[in-house]
Amino acid sequence: LKVIRRVEVTAMAANAAPERRCILLMDSDVHGPASWPVALEVVRGEGVLASANIFIAEGTGFTAESDWGRRLQELGIEAKVVPARDASVELCAEALRSVVEDKVDTVALAVKEGDFDHLSSRLRNAGEG
Repeated sequence: LKVIRRVEVTAMAANAAPERRCILLMDSDVHGPASWPVALEVVRGEGVLASANIFIAEGTGFTAESDWGRRLQELGIEAKVVPARDASVELCAEALRSVVEDKVDTVALAVKEGDFDHLSSRLRNAGEG
């Protein structure tokens, strides 16, 4: 299942092996409940899961008490309900905030192929600096 595109954002010293801090960012338009446990498992295989978020468009009927809301809570995934037109920007902002403020070094994106190529490139370049 190809749901994750890993983006390394820091270089590791050859003799050091610190555990990676990872985040998972998902687009609810692309990945529903069947994908969530798989995505979490893949990311946990890369290191410590610092956070997992899914971006859900306003107006979809999502609530914390809905089936989706209860399942997300069970899995420890935070739902971020945002205006549909802002979802991509919000996802990008969360990725960059996590790298800069939370010192996350691996960003896993469960999104439609090609939607976030620019973000992936920018994060990779930031890790080379």
